[in-house]
Amino acid sequence: MNRKRRNLGGIPTTSTSDISFLMLVFFLSTTTFDIKKGLGLVLPPASEPGAQKAKIKEENITKVWINKDGAIRVNEEDVALDKLERRIRNVVKDNPDMVISLKTDRKSKYDYMVRVLDLLQAAGAEKISLSTN
Repeated sequence: MNRKRRNLGGIPTTSTSDISFLMLVFFLSTTTFDIKKGLGLVLPPASEPGAQKAKIKEENITKVWINKDGAIRVNEEDVALDKLERRIRNVVKDNPDMVISLKTDRKSKYDYMVRVLDLLQAAGAEKISLSTN
């Protein structure tokens, strides 16, 4: 004797792949990506080969050093981050031709250099030289 099986019901899974594909397309099309613009610096033009390099007098250079721990030294003297802007503002006010040489340790965080660079620009320093050691 053949007995009829009763349909117990269930969750239809035949359209699950279609729904997941539509959700994937929806999320990909509505997601916005944050585009970083970087630092707004105006770099000087490249010098031509064989051109004479300008030499700067030692008294027209202020050396700012950032070590790997974020400590700041200005001309071999420790300076706190909150006092750096006032110090550089006075230096630039006394000598408008002053060049600020900003050097960072290779192992220092990028954040330290960006903070100091922002303070130098806020202090009115227009001639800044960047380098790493």
